[in-house]
Amino acid sequence: MPRPTLPQKRDFVAKAFCPRILVLSSPAIADACAVNGCTTFADLLAPFGHDVSTQVTIQDSQGAPYFLDKVNVKFTTDFKIEKHKQPGKAEIDVLVRMSVANDADRKCAPFLTDQGIDTNVLATEDIDSWAPWYTVFRQQWINEMQASEHESFIHPVACMLVASSSEDDPVGALRALQSHAAIKRVHSNSFGGPSVLLYYVLVHDGRDTGALQKIDQKFDQVRRAFGQNSSLLKINSNVELIEANNSDREKVSSVWSNNLLMTQPLAAAAMTDRVFGSMLTMRDVAALKDSVKQMMVRSVVPHMQYMIRVLSDQTANQRRGITGRLFSAGRRYFGASTKTTSTLVAVDGDVYFRYDSPEALMRKLADYSFMLKDFRFAQSVYQVARRDFQSEKAWKCYAGAQEMVGVCKLMLEIHASRAEFDSNFEDAAAMYFHKTQTPCQYLALRSIIIYYELLKHNKLYSFAPGALLRTPSSMGALYGLVSEQAAYTYLKFSNHPELRKFSFYTMIAGQAYKKSEIGGLAHRCFRMVRMALCTSMSKSSSFREIEEKDSSEAHGANNKGDTDIQHIAASSNWTSIDSFINHELGLQCISTQNYKEALQYFMALLSDDHIPAKLQAKYLQELLQLFLESSDSTAGETKPATQKPGTAMELSIPTIDPCMTRIIMSPDLEGEDGIYEWRQGGAAPSRIANNALNTTANLCCSVGEDVAILLVVSNPLTVGITLNGFTLACDFKSVDEDLSNLEVTSPAFDVSSVDSVVLEGGQTVMVSVTITPYRAGDLEIIGARYLLCDILPVYKPLKLPGKRLNDTAEQRTSPTYSPDTRLGFRVDPGFPRLEVFLDEFPDTLVSGSMHRASVRIINRGLHPCHNIALWLSHSSFFDVRSPEKGDINSDALENSECINTQGMYVYSDTVQETEQVQVTNVLRECSMFVIAGQSSSSPASPGLADSEDSARSLHQLPKPIESLNPKETLTVPIWIRGDRVGAHTLRLAIGASMIQAETALSGTTFCNMRSRMFDIDLVVTPSLRVNAFVRPSIRNPHERILGIEVENMQPELDIELVQTTFSSGYYKLTPLYTPNSSGSGTSDHQDRVRVGPHQTINLMYNASPYGSAADTKSTAPEERASPEMFTINALRQYIFSNEKPATLPPPIALVYSNAVLGKRGIDCVHSSLQGYISRSQASRRRNLLRGAYSLIPDKYLPVLFPLYETFSIDFVLFWSEVGGNCRSGHHSISGIDLGVPHDYIVEALNPPPKGIARTWLKDTVREREALIQSIADRSTMTRRQERPLDVSIKLINVSSSVSSGADSAFYLAEVDITVYNHSWRHAYDFALDLISPTEISKLVPIGVRLDYSGSRSAWSWCGTTHHLMSVAPHGSESVRARLACSSAGIIDIGLWELNVQARQTDSQPLALSDVSRLTTVDSKYTSKNVECTLHPLQPCFVNIAAN
Repeated sequence: MPRPTLPQKRDFVAKAFCPRILVLSSPAIADACAVNGCTTFADLLAPFGHDVSTQVTIQDSQGAPYFLDKVNVKFTTDFKIEKHKQPGKAEIDVLVRMSVANDADRKCAPFLTDQGIDTNVLATEDIDSWAPWYTVFRQQWINEMQASEHESFIHPVACMLVASSSEDDPVGALRALQSHAAIKRVHSNSFGGPSVLLYYVLVHDGRDTGALQKIDQKFDQVRRAFGQNSSLLKINSNVELIEANNSDREKVSSVWSNNLLMTQPLAAAAMTDRVFGSMLTMRDVAALKDSVKQMMVRSVVPHMQYMIRVLSDQTANQRRGITGRLFSAGRRYFGASTKTTSTLVAVDGDVYFRYDSPEALMRKLADYSFMLKDFRFAQSVYQVARRDFQSEKAWKCYAGAQEMVGVCKLMLEIHASRAEFDSNFEDAAAMYFHKTQTPCQYLALRSIIIYYELLKHNKLYSFAPGALLRTPSSMGALYGLVSEQAAYTYLKFSNHPELRKFSFYTMIAGQAYKKSEIGGLAHRCFRMVRMALCTSMSKSSSFREIEEKDSSEAHGANNKGDTDIQHIAASSNWTSIDSFINHELGLQCISTQNYKEALQYFMALLSDDHIPAKLQAKYLQELLQLFLESSDSTAGETKPATQKPGTAMELSIPTIDPCMTRIIMSPDLEGEDGIYEWRQGGAAPSRIANNALNTTANLCCSVGEDVAILLVVSNPLTVGITLNGFTLACDFKSVDEDLSNLEVTSPAFDVSSVDSVVLEGGQTVMVSVTITPYRAGDLEIIGARYLLCDILPVYKPLKLPGKRLNDTAEQRTSPTYSPDTRLGFRVDPGFPRLEVFLDEFPDTLVSGSMHRASVRIINRGLHPCHNIALWLSHSSFFDVRSPEKGDINSDALENSECINTQGMYVYSDTVQETEQVQVTNVLRECSMFVIAGQSSSSPASPGLADSEDSARSLHQLPKPIESLNPKETLTVPIWIRGDRVGAHTLRLAIGASMIQAETALSGTTFCNMRSRMFDIDLVVTPSLRVNAFVRPSIRNPHERILGIEVENMQPELDIELVQTTFSSGYYKLTPLYTPNSSGSGTSDHQDRVRVGPHQTINLMYNASPYGSAADTKSTAPEERASPEMFTINALRQYIFSNEKPATLPPPIALVYSNAVLGKRGIDCVHSSLQGYISRSQASRRRNLLRGAYSLIPDKYLPVLFPLYETFSIDFVLFWSEVGGNCRSGHHSISGIDLGVPHDYIVEALNPPPKGIARTWLKDTVREREALIQSIADRSTMTRRQERPLDVSIKLINVSSSVSSGADSAFYLAEVDITVYNHSWRHAYDFALDLISPTEISKLVPIGVRLDYSGSRSAWSWCGTTHHLMSVAPHGSESVRARLACSSAGIIDIGLWELNVQARQTDSQPLALSDVSRLTTVDSKYTSKNVECTLHPLQPCFVNIAAN
């Protein structure tokens, strides 16, 4: 069928309302038509009534000329006005079905492509090409137009009387035709009336050679008898049936066949074999065309124009305006009516007007003007007639006038507002449907079709949906037809296509087609909705092939490929329509027994979780039943199974999130397994991400090791489902090329299955599937298989997107992803496989108590493990001992002591009170231990020397084993101590690798090891609360009084204090007072010291310099203060030099002071307990240094700071419970400050003599500035207000004397004044001035000793009161002085002034010019320790009495 153009669309309306000519012919004409394949002479003339080229100028109603270029005319063979046969739903469905049946092109619309909506097609192609059956239906509907009393379009404007020249009396034959019954009906019962034009045609048949001589004579008779309205036509010139020129034969036949195809498409389908014009030539065709043209130009058009003038004059009064209408209205209501009832007639209850009435004449005038294309005049007449029809309640006539008013407006091609034409068609349709006594459905639908065609011609697509949907939904297939057209119009909107409205109305059309049992169109509509909702998805070629197939073929058994309907449903977000369409498509596929495609639609239907529970249950049941039916229909074929992924369905339920999938090696064991990167320096082992399967940084397992796959399975439905036989599909690649090329009968792996997984609505469960590999290779999980409700086999692929690649330009422009292997693991026979068990690990402990546990390690692998390491998150909680091969139960101990601490504390009767031991002073990392193998201290990097790497290496246990052989058990004893009160999560990791020992445990990152990480929850409750406090010693400024306050926090049990141990590099401590002692500091303490529940006791100790440490003259300063000097030099090098420090701190001689409070002491110096205590102290000191100096990397702490400082004291208190569980333990306090200045670190800010190393990096300068600022700020904040020098006055003797000439005596006293230097760094020069009471006013301005209450004339210094001296670091200088007192008694002699100045050192002062914008040491520190003036802070009372 030719595609109509826009002008043709406009002509469609003109052809629908064109003039009709009644054709009556004599019997002789029938034979001349029959030989050419035409039944009547009207059929012979039908092709030539289209676009008759008139090319005449006529006058309108106002006398103005206008050009009539062409006109259309239709030829009929009869005229009668009968009762309208209103088509019902069944007749309309049949007509639509016939329209579709004659159009085999039912594929999806061309604007739907693989990439979505093709906007170019939407802009260029016409809607008629998207649904050709609508064009057929539209033409067939217009052809069914019948003559009606309310309009003159179907009434003939002329009658053509045709006679043959072969007749003897053609004039008589024509006169006989004038009395034909049809002519009488036209005269009496039509708008034409008696004035209808009669046109006479004399036809000469070329086959009649005898009448050739008389043809002219007979035509003259006709002309004389009937006038100018006559013509002569010669046809059938092909007398000899010449077939030489076949192209002319085809052209002649195509004239009638094409016309029949356009005007009567259904009839054309039934006459495809008929040959038209077999006796005609192209000359005859031209003659027929010219005959019609001459008739229209010479007779019909002039006649119609004449009738327009006559009718215009006759209806002038009705059209004269508002005055006339008011006069007529007044006459109708207040006077006698001139309109008689004879002008009104009733037909089937509807009111009409007689054809000679003014109203009917106005309608005839408007119709004739419309047929001659004078639309403006016709519109005005229709409007006048419409008012009269409305006033007389002639609703059918009113509806017809309203319809034509709207048609005229749109035919004028003026884009008026919607209110100017849409209301006309809306009123017309409403009147046709509802106001008339007999509903005129045919006329209403005709008005809707005409309106829609005019809207398309004017491109007013926004009005089209509302116009089309005025069709009642009860029309069945017709409603589907107009809904489909309404959907197409939404795609032609000028701004952008409205896809959702298109989908919605297409779905409605499909539903209407389905109810009318037109399955092909229904299926097509639903498919178009599915494709439109998924415009962003690229569909597979198999799916596109199904879309472009005929509907019957698409439902057949030869369906190629599975459609990707589930993916389509997932990509759409209009879930309600998705569900509806999937269900409808599935049901239609079931009706055609296309079970394979129906399964796809039902599976897509279940992917919608917004469906109500009842519908979900129904759809699920239908899906399962459908699968059973499809299995029965393919009984001879192989049924779907779950053995291969390709043979199972892909269903969206349940949902399995691959990102939540976890792979666990040896799932029966506790702890978290994986490959961890172990780093020296105490950092926690970090798990290595699973990259590619061809690398070693992956999940790995050993041969024969169970691997648990945990999957999170969720049911998105609201109804419960059951998964039976749930298992995994895996892909295995052997690493042995020789083995992979051979056929191996034994399986590479075994996968378990879960018999039944029950999922309630919305429930999420964890499903565990175990895989056991038997050969080396790479195994990857590719999907899950199961039976849904034990019926439907389902395969769900599991795939994760890899990392986005961004290396090349192509990868940056187009997204490219690397292969992801997070769902895979490697099977390596040499991979370590250890079973680790934590035995007797407690849940609760009291603070300080010790509990013995063990870590049991069993080698289940095939090879020995050479390297096994242990990492602890809280090293102060654990004491790791040497491993043993054997069972831990074999170490059962006797109950003579508390068995839970037996072996931890070594009791001895010969514990020395004071002992000096040389120990290492390196701040080692104590979180990692070597259990099997040897740790290496080889350099890890050029920036670190051997010493530093050694400090950061793992702790080597005293008796490590070389390797752990297969099936051997290794037991590692571990003591757990409640170090801090509170709830703690302790982490413990055991790592093993197959690398040799000499290379495995070296370097910064010493190994990637398979590790098992454990989390241990421990709650520590309080037992004792221990605090230390310091007081100055009045006896000796170099000494301090250290008090230990011990409070028992237990509510019921007594706690016995066993021993106190102090360690210091300078001080020794001796007990001054302990409860239950005899009062002397050297008591044997036969009675044990006990602390009752909620009681507190104090232990007092005297701290004094020990041995050579107090000898300030015989020891060099560098040796006396080596830890502090080491820190100053190392920090100075770290800050100001490009070469980082690498030397470790030298050893230190620690003084251990033990005070046994019970019967037996504990050896904590020469036992393994000393190692645990030092590791605990190292852990605490590292944490303290990390917080204090956060800008210093952790790896440099061992080469900058020592473990012990010279003047700090570490304290340990051992205790045991009395009764109860007989628990024992100890508490410790590290770094007790005895009040000695510790501001030595700030001296590291002074640059070395070599100056500051230059650097060109701004970042390095900024880091240096920030570090110096932080050290200076911290020294200022933490500085204790202690004086570098102090003065001690001691009375030696007193003598009395009598003054001459007086009875009263006075007393002379000799005192020893000692100046002590507390500084370990500086030597001082000082001036000591002794002040008498009479000179006390010198001190008043300073604000010192204003509380002096003695008599200012009671005593006075004698002799020299000004002394200049020097004192070495930690030294003292003494001077003798005398004073005189007037009377005996107690006096305060603490009156002196000490001016102090430090001696210069070799270090240069800090220069701001050397370091850019550095912060200097604050002046307060400099004045305090370099140059200052000191005064007494407290009284010094002495007793003056006679000897």
